[in-house]
Amino acid sequence: MPRENPLSSLSLFVPQIFQDVQKTVINHRKNAVVLRKFQFQCSQFNDDNHNFGENEFNKEFVRNVNKILPVKKGQANAERVITFIATFVNYCQEKENERGSDSSDTIDNDSTLLSRFTGFLLRHFLKGIEAKDKNVRLRVCQLIGLVIDSIEVIDGDLYEHLKDELTKRLLDKESSIRVKAVEACSKLQCEEIGKDIVEKLLGIMQNDPIAEVRRAVLLNIDLNENTIPHIFDRTRDADASIRRDVYVRSSEEIGDFRVLSIETREKLLRNGLTDRDPQVNKACSNFLAYNWVQHANNNLLELLKRIDVVGSNVAQDALLTIFKSRPDLMQTLNFDESFWESLTIESVFLVQVFCEFNKEDENKLDEVLPEVSKFALYIQKHINLMQEAFEEDIVSCEFIVGQLLIISKFLDYGDEIGRRKMFNLLREVLMLNHVPDDHIESIVEVMKKLSIDERDFARSMAEILNDIREKIETENDQGYKYQIEDELSASILNLSIRSGSSERSMSTIDSKFTLDDEDRKLTTKITNIKCLNIVRYILERSEESLRNNPSMYGILNEFILPNLQSPEPMLHELSIHCLGLSCLLDQRLTDDKFGLFIYCAGLTNPELQNKALMVIFDIVMMYSYPFVVENIRQGDQILELLCACLHNENPVVLATTVEGIAKLMLSQMIYDKNILKELVILYFDVETATNTRLRQCLSYFFPVYCHSSVENQRLMLQIFVPSLVNLMDEYRQLKNKEMIPPLQIAQQLIDWADPSKVVKSEQNEEIIEYGAHADIAIDIIKELFRETNKELRKIYCLVLNKLNIDESAGTLRFKKLTLLTGNLKTKKPLIDAVSRNALKKFEDSILRYYNDAPEPLNDNELEQLKEILEFIKNVHEEPSLIRVTRSSTRNKTESFVNYFTYQDYQEQKN
Repeated sequence: MPRENPLSSLSLFVPQIFQDVQKTVINHRKNAVVLRKFQFQCSQFNDDNHNFGENEFNKEFVRNVNKILPVKKGQANAERVITFIATFVNYCQEKENERGSDSSDTIDNDSTLLSRFTGFLLRHFLKGIEAKDKNVRLRVCQLIGLVIDSIEVIDGDLYEHLKDELTKRLLDKESSIRVKAVEACSKLQCEEIGKDIVEKLLGIMQNDPIAEVRRAVLLNIDLNENTIPHIFDRTRDADASIRRDVYVRSSEEIGDFRVLSIETREKLLRNGLTDRDPQVNKACSNFLAYNWVQHANNNLLELLKRIDVVGSNVAQDALLTIFKSRPDLMQTLNFDESFWESLTIESVFLVQVFCEFNKEDENKLDEVLPEVSKFALYIQKHINLMQEAFEEDIVSCEFIVGQLLIISKFLDYGDEIGRRKMFNLLREVLMLNHVPDDHIESIVEVMKKLSIDERDFARSMAEILNDIREKIETENDQGYKYQIEDELSASILNLSIRSGSSERSMSTIDSKFTLDDEDRKLTTKITNIKCLNIVRYILERSEESLRNNPSMYGILNEFILPNLQSPEPMLHELSIHCLGLSCLLDQRLTDDKFGLFIYCAGLTNPELQNKALMVIFDIVMMYSYPFVVENIRQGDQILELLCACLHNENPVVLATTVEGIAKLMLSQMIYDKNILKELVILYFDVETATNTRLRQCLSYFFPVYCHSSVENQRLMLQIFVPSLVNLMDEYRQLKNKEMIPPLQIAQQLIDWADPSKVVKSEQNEEIIEYGAHADIAIDIIKELFRETNKELRKIYCLVLNKLNIDESAGTLRFKKLTLLTGNLKTKKPLIDAVSRNALKKFEDSILRYYNDAPEPLNDNELEQLKEILEFIKNVHEEPSLIRVTRSSTRNKTESFVNYFTYQDYQEQKN
């Protein structure tokens, strides 16, 4: 008996399947099974035409698929159909794998029913990949991605065709299409022939302006040694969800973090743990506390070995994060006697961070830390090892000693014997020739804790300083010379005055020589640098006034003031720094020495200039700007000095000046529109583009300053147009440089000058001038009268429409604007169409304020508009270059202008 021909019911069966799958996804698997059987039956009826039945099925299938292509994204029925197509192709692939591509399903060695069907389907979709309808392009990219993801093999020619067309869609103007194109392209990645696709995806992930597109690449691109660096660069992405997903995906796919370089590990932790977004911070914390710790066998010492504790800037934050996230790990730590006897870099760092984490819990610290006398022995032991260490081991030895000195801050010095022993030990350490700078800082801090009070602390430190100097003088007098290697001498001469430096002060005594004058000067200079560093740390931790602390005056006269005259720049800078700290403790000293800081800030030495500026700002913040100007000699020169420093060419000096001014202005000590204008110009100046410190400071300063008070907002409104004019002139002169476009600058200024963003309070709610943008518009139109450059006039016209002007501006401001715009069209007409259209748009928005033609002006309004009328009268009239006639509101404007002539004003006044 002949089989029934399934082709007779093809046009009814397939549509019924598509109709059924739109209702729910529950029946998709069942319908896929039924449709697969029907497809196989159709493929058996080929008649004389090879593959006739199969082709008929394919045509009917795509005919039904075409129905959903124009449907907008988000339509539930269409989404279910697309899900069914993926389910059907997946099921076909499963059946083919089960059948092993048997003869009933294979025509030749390379062709199967599934491969022919998916090839037909993909080629059909490619026909619509450049359709005008954005919905069709989106659906096509979506379906191509699903089909490719469901099959295991694809024809080589078809692969190339798909790759070419999909990479074009990566640049589609619609971001939703780019997302689907990214998902489809990610299915074509492979190590050999897919390299160009990977490169294009990396470019999209880095440069696409839409976060959703960048995120699609991040989640779909293969993670390997070539793509990992680019993926981790997204930890600095502007979008917080992308930054979070970097850590989420990395924790799921990377596995053991040892495959990453130490630099990459450091970068991941630094970016994640310091991120402002709490979700990113949490993702990084979980990534570290669970994934990394787990792969280190839950052993914190093993984890620290993989972070490079000595050279890391984020290791402490990482360990503190683990303690917060995994309190169970702290319970496993055991700081017994054997632990202290065999300290390593990782173990001493672990206990230091543990103490920092539990510093508020004295009982916990008492359980962990040994008694003071024993701890002093541990410090002495490792100091001896440091002095005996070879060059390659000196860094690790110094690190261990430094960590022990930090831990000593947490000890309980109630035991008098232990306190004395620690005091004597630290005193002897300071007397050593080689004491790293960060060790000095810790020692001074512990010495203060060991002292009875401020006076006792100052007296003890003054004695130590005198002993250090006398020791060197005695050795010089006895004819001993330190054998100083060339590279060590260089490091000493370039010793950083910033805390944290670990250069060595002086090598150990090697042999006896007769000292000449040059050697004496070198040893004296090294000693003075060491002493001034100690003095700096003493002053930073002192709070009592100098007049109540005689020992501090001794330090001032014996160590600070003599080095002010030193020709050595480093000694000069250190002494200026220490003198500035002393001035913060004594107002009379400030009055006597403030002129010196003003003088140094005006020198050409950038380092000394920067140090003097920092001292000046500290003094002003300490005593207040009005007090310094009125009561300190030469205090009235501060403003002049700051204005000069705002034009300094050195980026460090310039950034220090801007930071200091920002603090003074936020503290409302300085209220000067010229300085605020200079800051605005510096922020947008192309020359400061690489000065990250300056840009970051001003990025925070402007919104906080302008939106924190009404007075600050008024100052910004005053300098809005002058700043914009200067920046536009600069933009015109620097055409070849990458300066921010003027329209973008104007939009930023408008945001800062937005009265609606001022912080509301009971005191300022009534005095906020919500119509202030109308005043900006008046000033801009005046500039249109003066400006002759066509491009700049166009920008001014475009800026007008960015301003927020409503009824809060008031009747008088609207009449001023109407008067100015009407006269601008007759006296200074605009040439290009863009400017005219922008001005017309602005004028229409103003005239909407009036229901009918504006009312004639009364005497009071005429008097208030006197300034505007005088301005218009004095404008030099030029022949009109073009006649402006197209205006839907022209009659209104002309009737209004008739009341606003200078002659009428004079007549009414008389």
